[in-house]
Amino acid sequence: MGLLIMKLYLNVGNNPAHNNLMNIAAVLFMLCVLPSFGAAAYIPSLVLERNLFTRERKDGLYYAFTYLLAKMFEELLLAGLASLGMTAFVFYGVKLQGQWVCFWLIYYVTLSNGIVLAYFIASFSPNLDVANALLPTYVVTLLFFAGFLIKLNQIPNYWNWYSYLGFIRYSFTALMANQFSGGDPVYQDTTFLTSFSLQGQNQWRNLGVSSLFFIFFFVCALTVMTIKKYQSR
Repeated sequence: MGLLIMKLYLNVGNNPAHNNLMNIAAVLFMLCVLPSFGAAAYIPSLVLERNLFTRERKDGLYYAFTYLLAKMFEELLLAGLASLGMTAFVFYGVKLQGQWVCFWLIYYVTLSNGIVLAYFIASFSPNLDVANALLPTYVVTLLFFAGFLIKLNQIPNYWNWYSYLGFIRYSFTALMANQFSGGDPVYQDTTFLTSFSLQGQNQWRNLGVSSLFFIFFFVCALTVMTIKKYQSR
């Protein structure tokens, strides 16, 4: 996917031309979408190990917290190393602007949110089929409220509250702020960030908000795994 993005959007990141700005925004949006959907690959790990987890937990080998923490450490370590290469490949190949470190952290936090979300959904789903259906369904709803498919200021008032509950919105906002932190180009009689209702946004603040979703999903997954009674031994 990194190779596809790099080749498809080669060198568009440093071109602030009016007809190229939406291409840049599309790249940044896809870099929020890919790790969110890609996290579905982590669902089978928890579901398929459920019998083992139930048996060993009843044997007193570990707590639910210990198990979940170990799983997250293993996955996030590998994801962190892989995301370093992927983001560097895309960032410099597309010639995106801003700070690469911030760009990588945003991508990594988004991926981490996707992973822990997958674990949360897997923790309460009765089987693999249900979990695989719920995750993409939820993520798709978040895409409509991220600020790209429909501008944030154009979301109907009765749906506006939901836009604050999706981590993809904050990841996309952070990527846009990082990209145009050196200058917000003119676009349709205003500026590009203003056209997305993102004027004055700070990439680090939005990265921090996105990180809070990781804590929330982790606590939710831990709570379910602690109190839910899975199949008996």
